[in-house]
Amino acid sequence: MLRGVRAGAAAMRLGRRLAAIYNPTSGGGRFRRDVPLIVGSLGALGFVVEEHPTERAGQATELAARAVEDGIDVVCAIGGDGTVNEVVNGMAGSDVPLAVIPTGTVNVLAIELGIPLDPPDACRLAAQGHVIAVDLGLAGERYFALMAGCGLDAAVVSSLNPTLKKALKEAAFAIQGLAKYLTADSPLIRVETEEECIDGYYVVLGNAANYGGNFGVTPLADMRDGLLDVCVLTDKSFFEFAGYWLAALVSAPMQHSKVRYFRTEAARLTVAPGETGEVLVQTDGEPAGRLPIDCRIAPGALRVIVP
Repeated sequence: MLRGVRAGAAAMRLGRRLAAIYNPTSGGGRFRRDVPLIVGSLGALGFVVEEHPTERAGQATELAARAVEDGIDVVCAIGGDGTVNEVVNGMAGSDVPLAVIPTGTVNVLAIELGIPLDPPDACRLAAQGHVIAVDLGLAGERYFALMAGCGLDAAVVSSLNPTLKKALKEAAFAIQGLAKYLTADSPLIRVETEEECIDGYYVVLGNAANYGGNFGVTPLADMRDGLLDVCVLTDKSFFEFAGYWLAALVSAPMQHSKVRYFRTEAARLTVAPGETGEVLVQTDGEPAGRLPIDCRIAPGALRVIVP
C-alpha cells in the first residue's frame, strides 16, 4: 500500500463531473449487469456521470484524453488492469484524478493502492477518498502503473487465450507460461543503465510491489520513490526458472542466486549482441511492442484517489 503524506482530498462535492470509462467485456463480461448499478451509485454519491463504454482496444485511452481536454473533474476506470492501463495512458501528466472501480479478472493496481475490490466500497472511495500523486513508468511511449516485462511474460500476454483467462483467471497465466517456456525461443536481453549493464533471459521493471496474484517480482518497489526496480533472471534452465518463481511467490526474488535486482531512473533494453529472435514487451499485462525499447520513470505523473 502507498505510504507518505496525502496530497489532497476528493471529499464529496455535489455536481462534480465524472467520466465513467469501462469495457463491457471486462472480467469475461460477468460484471456487465453491474455497470448500471455502479453508475447509479456514483450518481447517488453526488457525481454527474458521463458514461463511455469502449468498443475496441485502445479506445479507453482516447476517451480518457478527450475527457481531460473537456475539463472533467474525475476520470473513473471501471474494469481490470488492462482497462486501467489504457485510461492511465490518456490522462498521464494531467491534474485530473483517477478513480478505480475494480471489476476485472485481475485487479493488481487496486490491491497495490488499497482500493476496495468490492465495487460499492470502491464507489464510496471515489467520492470520499484522498488524492495523491504517484509515479508512472514509461516504456517507449506507453505509460505503465505496475510493471514492464520483457521475455516470457510478454510472450504469454500476447498469446493468452481469452476463454482460458476467463475460466481460470490467474492460473491461466501459469499454464500458458509453462507452455511458452517449453516451446518458445528465449534470446538473451541486455539491460543498460547508468548503474548497470547486465544480460538476462527475463526482465521486469517494476513501479509497484505487486506483480500479479501472489507473486512479488519487485517487492521493494514504491510508486512514490522516483525509481524503477529492475529484476533480471540471468539463467534460463528449468531449475533456475522454477526457483525464480518460487522465490517470487514469497516476494524474495532478490535472494535467488541467478537474479540481479537494482533500482534506476532509466534503462535501455535490447536483444543482446550476437543473439537473434524477437523479444516482446508487456506493460501492466497488455502487449506493448518489442525490443529495443527505452524505459524511464515519470515521477508524480498520475493523480489517483486512494483511502
